[in-house]
Amino acid sequence: MKNNYLVICLTGLLFMSCKKDQSLTAANNTSSLKPKTLETTSTSTPIKLKVLQLNVWQEGTKVAGGFNGIVDAIVQSGADIITLSEVRNYSNTNFSARIVAALQQKNLTFYSFKDDNVGIVSRYPIASFKAGIYGNSFDKAIVKLNVNTEVAVYSAHLDYLNYACYLPRGYDGNSFQKISQPVTDVNAVLASNLQSSRDEEINAFINDAKLERESGRIVILGGDFNEPSHLDWVDAQKNLFDHHGTIVPWQGSVALYAKGYKDSYRVKNPNPVLAPGFTWAAFNTSASLSSLVWAPDADERDRIDYIYYADNNDRVSVDESIVFGPSGSIVRGQGYEDATYTNPFVIPTGTWPSDHKGVITTFSITTVQPTVGVNKTAYLTGETITVNFANGSADPQAWVGIYQNGKVPGTSNYATAWKYTNGIATGSATLTLPANSPSGTYFVAYFKDNGYVEIAPRVSFTYGN
Repeated sequence: MKNNYLVICLTGLLFMSCKKDQSLTAANNTSSLKPKTLETTSTSTPIKLKVLQLNVWQEGTKVAGGFNGIVDAIVQSGADIITLSEVRNYSNTNFSARIVAALQQKNLTFYSFKDDNVGIVSRYPIASFKAGIYGNSFDKAIVKLNVNTEVAVYSAHLDYLNYACYLPRGYDGNSFQKISQPVTDVNAVLASNLQSSRDEEINAFINDAKLERESGRIVILGGDFNEPSHLDWVDAQKNLFDHHGTIVPWQGSVALYAKGYKDSYRVKNPNPVLAPGFTWAAFNTSASLSSLVWAPDADERDRIDYIYYADNNDRVSVDESIVFGPSGSIVRGQGYEDATYTNPFVIPTGTWPSDHKGVITTFSITTVQPTVGVNKTAYLTGETITVNFANGSADPQAWVGIYQNGKVPGTSNYATAWKYTNGIATGSATLTLPANSPSGTYFVAYFKDNGYVEIAPRVSFTYGN
């Protein structure tokens, strides 16, 4: 439970020429480790993607053996992507690089990049990343699952002050001192919540991720939000967990749902009483009890760590979403086990490094074969050719090119005409062949990421009078 931060966006590039040469740059790599092989899918094929959200509690420094506990938790989770909160880079070190190196010692290849407060570790190659979004509230990695499926992964750690869910429990959300009586006026609770920067941070994420979704990428957001969900503080919970009769539409989750984001845990576990999914505070027996207790006379249990997702093309489903960490929570200043409120749960086998519990979500992502085509099968000399492409690469430097039959892309046989797809996975480009182009048969090809790897079957057409 700590800190805040926020935004900016990506732009694509449109460029046209009469030839495409061989000196094309490779996608930026963030590690010297060999990347996982990326395959083109020939049919609709589901990819299983397991994501772990973990607040690492100041890099595991609050628990003896905490760093190794983080590594062990990642290994036990089997996660492909890990979103981390409370990255500090203490003593001028690169925490993410240390994690990657420790995993490599276990013969596991992962990729990452340096950031403060948040981090992303990925078993898949990272095509690009953006650190320090909105004052380090977020970072973002573009992860390539295969040649035509990319995920924009965001890691979040939002403002911990004005922790308004303590007001109904009789505690101030800034000083964390007991107040005269619980605040049960929902409007007052929400007004206090808006005094934090969490709403601005969420809006910054929504604006940044809007471009990713429009480009055809899937968006996954993992993080410690320091705020409950409107899906939890509902009528069924109003007299539980010291909510004192309140039903609270917490602004952060409401804003995300309004933009089409889904909370993966609640998608799979819709009943907030049978599966409350508490992630705060974990009863970590490896830590001192005093370091875990913030409101000693209250029931502090809440769900404030999440894995959200959105996809404009309905390719994503949730197979499983579970809590990962110690089974106990903190209630009235003590560790507490309550078998009544069970959740899908994984107990750590090693030292638990955090005062939070983690969340593990397994997604199924359906990928489809990219296609390319033209709007007609025959064109007259000088006629504009419309090239249509779909389900392709969201990289700004994916491109389509037209070649005469018999020409070989990537050799001295240059494209007769070509154009970048400008980060659009499904769309069209208009091309005109040079005036001296001979009549005959041509083909259009679709290439990934400024290279000559074709990601769709070629389509032929005739040209000339």
